[in-house]
Amino acid sequence: MRYIKIFFICSVLVSLTACKGFLDEEYLSGINSSSIDDSPEAFETLINSAYVTLRAWYGKENAWDLTESGTDLYTYGLDNRSLGFCLYNSFTNAEEQERVGAIWRELYRGLNTCNLILDRIDDVPFANPAIRDMRKAEVKFLRAHTLWLITEIWGDVHFATAPTEIAEREANRTPQATFYEQIFTDLREARPYLPVEWPANEYGRITKPAAEAFLARAHLYRQNYDSAAVYAKRVIEDYNFGLEDSWKELFAIDNIKNQEAIWGVNYSDDLIYTKSGLTDPNGSEYETAGLIQREGGNQGHVMYEIRYENLSWGMLRDKQNGRGFQRWMPTRHFIESFDPEVDERFYGSFKNNWICNTSGARPRWRGGKVFIDGVEKAIPDSLNLKPMFEQGDTAIYFSVTPVPETEKARFTVDNIRAFHPTKGYAIIDINDMYLPDGTPNDEIINRQFYFPITKRYEDTTRLDLTIATTKRDFIVFRISEMYLIASEAEMMNGNTSAALGWMNMLREARSVEGKEAEMRIGAGDLDIDFILDERGRELATECQRFFDLKRTGRLIDRVKMHNPDAAPFIKDFHALRFIPQNQIDAMPNSEGYQNPGY
Repeated sequence: MRYIKIFFICSVLVSLTACKGFLDEEYLSGINSSSIDDSPEAFETLINSAYVTLRAWYGKENAWDLTESGTDLYTYGLDNRSLGFCLYNSFTNAEEQERVGAIWRELYRGLNTCNLILDRIDDVPFANPAIRDMRKAEVKFLRAHTLWLITEIWGDVHFATAPTEIAEREANRTPQATFYEQIFTDLREARPYLPVEWPANEYGRITKPAAEAFLARAHLYRQNYDSAAVYAKRVIEDYNFGLEDSWKELFAIDNIKNQEAIWGVNYSDDLIYTKSGLTDPNGSEYETAGLIQREGGNQGHVMYEIRYENLSWGMLRDKQNGRGFQRWMPTRHFIESFDPEVDERFYGSFKNNWICNTSGARPRWRGGKVFIDGVEKAIPDSLNLKPMFEQGDTAIYFSVTPVPETEKARFTVDNIRAFHPTKGYAIIDINDMYLPDGTPNDEIINRQFYFPITKRYEDTTRLDLTIATTKRDFIVFRISEMYLIASEAEMMNGNTSAALGWMNMLREARSVEGKEAEMRIGAGDLDIDFILDERGRELATECQRFFDLKRTGRLIDRVKMHNPDAAPFIKDFHALRFIPQNQIDAMPNSEGYQNPGY
């Protein structure tokens, strides 16, 4: 998708204003389905536009709100903008309503675009019918993907496979089973016509292994374990994908197109491909109202980071260390689910130390008290207690295990912080960050300043610190997920030996060198909670966690067990998200349409 500037020639905007209908149309170019140029060139552009919905979801804040926050893996950071999704306690404020409304609009617009293409493409005079078949297969995959997101987010809601020609004011309530029937039909029909891979200049288009990976995932979600295992094993065995030797290298910015990537959403560092060219009344660029898109690229590198410059005198904000938006904080459970001694994914996933990037930084601690070797001492205003930092010194260190108090100096100013008693760097251990029950320990460090950040989205190749997006593609299907699907499906079918085989192949590949034996598990270790923990270690932040918990019936239990922030508020009905209120207000048949509980 880098090969052509994408624009919408007939995408449909679904209105959320009370004066318009459920699928009231506003064509960006004024072209409708009866006046589209039936030339292959016009349809190629229209097909390219069908991919745009993917960019509204993957690598964007709204998607992480709906899939990662408020789970057993992530709670909120200080600068979170949508606490209702983290805590399940408020869904009526304008911010949360508009965020869900934006995703609703984008998905239904994308669905209508796919329906329009599929309705007309057989009449387009492609010189080579095989090209038309491939393009049709791409769009069927995209429709299946859009239907999957709609029904996994909202359940039994509006379903359509024909394009909207006039404004529709009444929405249907279609069972989720019907959504999945269409998903399976579209993927099965698409699969034979998709290539195994595309030329380099068309990288990012849908492929045959991507369709099979999606079939494996969809069958797992529907508990069709035989089919899930068949498709997962087919992707593992029939193509040239493989597990990377190094977890760190798997996410290196210069290794995006690696052997684990089955298919992903393309992004570019050329802003012609990531900006819409539209402007809001204040003159800033945007793509769709309600979507926090900024320049439009992958935003993972800022969303999970911290304001490290506020924690240590040895740090200034720079491009190398990132621009922390501190949206989400990992739970204690997630941190402690790793064994860093044997599992390379911990230090490959989390950044636990920062190196001083400024010379001559000398801390001055004014007032308060310090505890050195367990003895409380007063600190004179004029005392420079710690030596000067030099570039290359450790400035911040996070320990996944408790650090003895004798190795810390503590002082009180605006909050209580801990430092190495002779070297002066900030030192935070697991008990500084969390209380024993997993509650973030705001008294000691507070979630404004520190939590371990994910390194999966780092991009030091950005031209400037202020750039809030990255060229990093968002990989939607990785080969490791197929190992996890095969293992879970075989376990659920009672084939414990096969399930262990797939799981241990993955875990051995993720082991610290020389620790392969320690990473293997036995039959007594394998159950659905182990599977979920392993999926967390492997797939965290990849837009599946919320769906994983609810499809396994473990959403409520695991949030109550591992996320003390959300535990008091989450209820059974939260397994489905609320339908935007403005959408309901626009419908004459709106009574009872809201999902139960909201």
